[in-house]
Amino acid sequence: MDLLSTQGITSFINSYKQNEVNRRVIPVQTRKDKYSQLSTAFGDLKSKLTSLNDIISELKVTTSSSLFNSRSAKSSAENFITATASKNASVSSYAIRVNQLAKSDLIVSDTMTSDTSVTSMSGTHSVQIQSGNFTSNIDVELTASETNKSVMEALRDAINSDYAEIESTTKTDTDTFTGSGSFTISLGTDDDSTPTDYTIDYDYTGQTYDAILTDLVDNINGNTDGITAEKVVDGSNVSLKLTVDDKDQYISVQSSSDTGSLLTDLGIDVTKEKAASAISTASVFEPTTDNSKFSISADESGYDNRLIMSDVSGSIFNFIGLDSTTLTNRTVITGDDDAGFVYDSTSSTVNDLNAKLEFNGINIQRNSNTIDDLVDDVTFNVNALMDSEDSDVSVNVEINLDEIKGKIDDFISKFNDTYTYLKNRSQSDSVGRGIFVGDSTAQSLLSLLTNTVIGEVSGLSEDNYSYLSQIGISFDPLTGLSVSDSSALDDAIQNNPSQVSDLFNSDSGIAASLYSDLDGFLGVGGTISSITESFDNNITYLNDRIDSINSSIDSQGEILRQQFQDMQMQLAALISSQSFFSQTSGGFF
Repeated sequence: MDLLSTQGITSFINSYKQNEVNRRVIPVQTRKDKYSQLSTAFGDLKSKLTSLNDIISELKVTTSSSLFNSRSAKSSAENFITATASKNASVSSYAIRVNQLAKSDLIVSDTMTSDTSVTSMSGTHSVQIQSGNFTSNIDVELTASETNKSVMEALRDAINSDYAEIESTTKTDTDTFTGSGSFTISLGTDDDSTPTDYTIDYDYTGQTYDAILTDLVDNINGNTDGITAEKVVDGSNVSLKLTVDDKDQYISVQSSSDTGSLLTDLGIDVTKEKAASAISTASVFEPTTDNSKFSISADESGYDNRLIMSDVSGSIFNFIGLDSTTLTNRTVITGDDDAGFVYDSTSSTVNDLNAKLEFNGINIQRNSNTIDDLVDDVTFNVNALMDSEDSDVSVNVEINLDEIKGKIDDFISKFNDTYTYLKNRSQSDSVGRGIFVGDSTAQSLLSLLTNTVIGEVSGLSEDNYSYLSQIGISFDPLTGLSVSDSSALDDAIQNNPSQVSDLFNSDSGIAASLYSDLDGFLGVGGTISSITESFDNNITYLNDRIDSINSSIDSQGEILRQQFQDMQMQLAALISSQSFFSQTSGGFF
């Protein structure tokens, strides 16, 4: 191939550039690839160490929430009783008999002909329902165009759609009030929760109720969450109305919280007003063709949550057979068409509403079939009534072997994943040189992991476990940790749980030591982050260097190409001149 041909020049330039790449770029690329491999390897190592550290952080806990305080509860007859035990529950055994299941209070009306017209009940009927410590006040509007069934349906709908409301007494809008102080509005969800308190300050001197209630509405709406305040206007009369936005929340506005006299003046003194829809559920059904019956049940079970109901004004309860005598005496129905209570609830001791158990030979009662206040850190769930021939249910609270072993197995798995990753990349074989060979950080970590799990835990009593091998966990330099004696591990956890705990979470324990030592390698400012940041900076620099060298090679190649092209032009000119002289000389030359 002619060197000065276009093809020849291109071939020469390409050869030149490839030789320059081999001489100048490839060594830099090799260095960059090494840094890239190290950055990736340390990134993967950090991920594995983080996973290991997560399980170590659980094993090192020494407070009451320590993994080694885990407990399980086992029932001999789960169809009757199940139980769960939280950490720190005492290891013990209980004998239980279920004599009665807890039930929700249930009240039914008379059975009434559905389509009988009702013309004498027009107006507002106000009723009150109580369950536990909560009270609901409900208004039912009737128009004298109802039937027996639609009266029941109106009552049902009013109960099921009710929100907690408080309304003050009515005041003439032009009358005045003078007073200053503050009062508290409380919102809560149940008896066990701490309510949210809002303080409302006021200062009025000879202001009209129209102006006062306007100001109070703005004050309450602007300084509370979950309450809607409004001024109700009826001709020249005004009143304050507070509505709770969440049906599940109760509201308390007690006059005793008022440092002035405004609440007393407005006739507001309410404790734990809650939506009827949050404490009960009402229904209407047809027990027989063309007949209707109203029912209402408490949402919470037990005697303490029984329903206490009354007509406050009007007579809608009385109309459907729930007269004051029936409601006050808690009359139990004797026939399907009767009005009254379905379950007897004579007293806190004589009732059909509570769960009744014989617990270690002692008779007890609770409102619910879920009982968490009988034994500390143990919850019993009552599932079914027992017959006299049924044997007592035995519930045993034990050390939770499965959970503790599961966490130890998880630790072993995460440890081995990290250890073998380091080990396999810290040696050379037929495939090549490991990426961590000669790396001081990797070797330091490998040594740390090895020494911690094979070494003695210091600071423990002489007769305590101080090596993992003593609880059946062995170490192999090639593969890491393994449970070599499962029976020994089970025995240690069940019979010496505090010693196993100390082996891991004492000041010099395996988990505590590893967590402390690994802290220097992990984290934003840890060794591994610093190393990978250095690698990444070198990679960025070498990428720029490669780009610069390639640019230089390309530039030099173009210079050479231009030089050869100039020579090609000069050669072409010489050849043309030679041809010209040959033609004009007649062959003289």
